[in-house]
Amino acid sequence: MCVDDELLNTYLDGELQEPWRTQVQEHLGYCNACRQRLEQLRALHQKVADAVLPDSEISARQDRVLQYFEKTRFSSSNKKMHIFRKKIQVRLVPALITSAAAFVVVFIGAFVLFGNSSQQGQEILPGVASQIDSAHIQQVTEVQKPTLDMFSLEQIVQHLDAMGYAVKLEVKAVTPLE
Repeated sequence: MCVDDELLNTYLDGELQEPWRTQVQEHLGYCNACRQRLEQLRALHQKVADAVLPDSEISARQDRVLQYFEKTRFSSSNKKMHIFRKKIQVRLVPALITSAAAFVVVFIGAFVLFGNSSQQGQEILPGVASQIDSAHIQQVTEVQKPTLDMFSLEQIVQHLDAMGYAVKLEVKAVTPLE
């Protein structure tokens, strides 16, 4: 069974512990496919290592990127903004205090206006008309589903006839009733 890429990467980074490192080395000794994949991973690691930029190049490019964003994404102070694109700044504390005060006023006004009388509660909530006792309780039983045994032959034939079926009955034997 061949070694997967994750294990090969760990081996290549030198992070594979014994006894797995020895087993991977033995496998690489006789498996050409895994050796080729290991060489491809080494080449990839080398390309990534070569692509690293020194700090001097990063700072120069960082300045260019920041200048680009300042020019294109952030508006300058000397540009005249359209009225619909202006931002409205509202301080949070006064707005919060105002909305809290309005809530309290509405809450107290509703309480005073509608009140809390017991008569209103009786109008909203229905009461029980009489005491509950055994005379007012009725037991409900489950209704049985009709089965074929509940119907006579004549009722079955009439039902099938009403549904449009042509029914032909044939009597094979007659036994006397006792």
